[in-house]
Amino acid sequence: MLQVKSDRLKLVALDARLTGLHARAPAAFFEALNVQSEASWPPEMLDTDAVRHAEEALRDRPRESGWYFWAFIWPGPQGSMDRLVGGGGFKGPPDNNGQVEIGYSMLVSFREQGLATEAVNLLVDWAFSTGQVSEVVAETLPHLIASQRVLEKAGFVETGGREEDGVRILRFALTRKKAAA
Repeated sequence: MLQVKSDRLKLVALDARLTGLHARAPAAFFEALNVQSEASWPPEMLDTDAVRHAEEALRDRPRESGWYFWAFIWPGPQGSMDRLVGGGGFKGPPDNNGQVEIGYSMLVSFREQGLATEAVNLLVDWAFSTGQVSEVVAETLPHLIASQRVLEKAGFVETGGREEDGVRILRFALTRKKAAA
C-alpha cells in the first residue's frame, strides 16, 4: 500500500479494492484502513461519482494508484485507534504537460488545525517526487476562503479562474520550481 507520512498525518493511496469499499461498504473501508468508524464520513466535498470513476480507472490501471484518492489518517493517542480525518488526491495521472489537479476535503471536526495544509503538502511533495509532474493546480469557489488559505499556505498562487454554469471558479497553481524554492 502506497503511503506518505508527516509528523501528524499518514496518507494512504486507495487502490481499486479500497475505493470500492469506500463507495459501497463504509464499515469494511474503516476496517481495511484500521481506523475508527466516523459517523460523519465522508467529508462534504468527497464526490461519490468521482470515487466510482477512480475505482473503475484503478481496476483497469492498478499502477495509477496515487493519482486518485488518498485517505488522510490522524494517529490516535497511544492505545486508541487512528482516525480518518479527510480525503483527497488527484483527478488522475499527469497530463502531457506534467500537470495534475488536486482536491481535498476534511471532516468538519478536524478543520482549522492545519491538517488540510499538511495533507496538501504531502500530496504535492509526492507528486513532484515522481518526476512526472511540473505543476499542481487546484480549483475552488470564491466563498471557500478556508480552502483558499490552505492552498496559499501550501505555496499555491491564484492564477485566474473561469465561469461554469454562471458560477465563478478560482484557479490556483504551484510549479515544481516554486515548490523547490
